[in-house]
Amino acid sequence: MKRCSIIFHSVCGNCYLIASSFRDALAAEGIDARLYHVDDPDLHVWANKLEVANDYYEDILDLPVANSEKMLKSDMIILGSPTYFGNVSAEMKQFMDSSSMYFNDGSLSGKYFACFTSSSYAEGGGLLTIQAMLHYAQHMGMIHIPVGKQVHHIDPQQPDSGIMHHSGPESAVRPSDRLEKAVVFYAGLLSNALEEKP
Repeated sequence: MKRCSIIFHSVCGNCYLIASSFRDALAAEGIDARLYHVDDPDLHVWANKLEVANDYYEDILDLPVANSEKMLKSDMIILGSPTYFGNVSAEMKQFMDSSSMYFNDGSLSGKYFACFTSSSYAEGGGLLTIQAMLHYAQHMGMIHIPVGKQVHHIDPQQPDSGIMHHSGPESAVRPSDRLEKAVVFYAGLLSNALEEKP
């Protein structure tokens, strides 16, 4: 069975929900999809400051913490990060940097890759966050599987390169049914790619 590691950072729960949707959709396709959260020692601080951060706080902490070795055992890696100032979160950046030891030996080369983000606004830099994750994956030799324009028949607001959610100024707007359908569609594409992988 092909394995996919879904590695995400989530403070207010939106990236957790999208990651969970990917896991369920890939599992329905017969993929061993596993969730890992990126370590965030300040998550409890945010839970005390933002009411919305409490909704999935315990669910996130119940998941295993991601480490770069998890990626070595995977056929596909999906990264998910909130958008902060047009880039990935500091915690996701730290996680990506932690795999730098695999750059020279190409340990991650040839693994399939996909990504997603949650951004407050459509113009809030979500595309730049997706580009940052893609830039990382390409440098590591991973093969990006885009969702492509065909997802536009489900959600015309989705970029071609990944999944993007708009959470509103308080991060309280949860992923919609339409976004869920886009994830299911994308999971089908990803699963087809994995089935063809030698």
